[in-house]
Amino acid sequence: MNSTAPKKVVPGTDADGILEELTTRQHLAPHRPVAEVVAELVERVGACPVAAEKAMARLELDGTRSIGRLKRGELIQFARGMYRMWAQALATEAAGNSAKTSESQPA
Repeated sequence: MNSTAPKKVVPGTDADGILEELTTRQHLAPHRPVAEVVAELVERVGACPVAAEKAMARLELDGTRSIGRLKRGELIQFARGMYRMWAQALATEAAGNSAKTSESQPA
């Protein structure tokens, strides 16, 4: 029997998960500022706060604007951008760590 179980993903750790988290917060607390919601999301999923800030800056999202005022397209773009920058930061960090360990080990 060929069992291909889907990978178990922690909610919010991929672009769709981030979007789901943002959408939930948009519906449950639409008057909260975007910056506050994003800070909470970063803490909850362990995302890179710099990636979140860069994604907000790239889309020119005002952190004081209420999350309920964002359009669906803006949420999608933000979630994808944040995830992309977060993944890039993790890859860069991993490459840096592997370079350090290969340099410290004698041949």
